[in-house]
Amino acid sequence: MRKLYIYGHRPMVGYRSPKPLIRVRILVPVQIIIMSSFVDFLKGSYNEFRHKVEWPKWADLQSSTIVVTIATVILALFTFGVDELFSKAISNIIGMLINLFN
Repeated sequence: MRKLYIYGHRPMVGYRSPKPLIRVRILVPVQIIIMSSFVDFLKGSYNEFRHKVEWPKWADLQSSTIVVTIATVILALFTFGVDELFSKAISNIIGMLINLFN
């Protein structure tokens, strides 16, 4: 049986490629580093949210919520009015065009 050489590697007959072992040796430390940096990120984020962020008071949240709610209702009513106006205008224009060509 003739031994097969591919691109200067050792004979491939009866052997497995050494590449998967190399990948495991390289990727495992990289995954550990990525996971440890991710855990450090989560710990730092929790610490910052818990101790460094100044959260608003309950009264400020209530007043802001009221302002946002009123502004949303006003914007919704304005949008409804404009939509109704355009709807009636377009239906009137289409009605005039239908009567013009009949």
